[in-house]
Amino acid sequence: MTAKIYALANQKGGVAKTTTAVNLGAYVAAKGRRVLIVDLDPQANATTSLGINPRQLSKSIYNMLIEQLPVQDVLTLTDRL
Repeated sequence: MTAKIYALANQKGGVAKTTTAVNLGAYVAAKGRRVLIVDLDPQANATTSLGINPRQLSKSIYNMLIEQLPVQDVLTLTDRL
């Protein structure tokens, strides 16, 4: 079987991106296929929808990205917050 990649994106909020991704993933998984859902939304609604508490995770995509930045970039980033 060939792997397929689906990406759901829209700048506008409230257009059912997360709902579509979670339900499509559940449907495909129910058919016996392996599914990977990557939740890049800081609100972590897809993560929560899948029964995972994001506050109990030791790492997030944001932790990993910050670890990859040079120290100067991290300082610059924190100055903007």
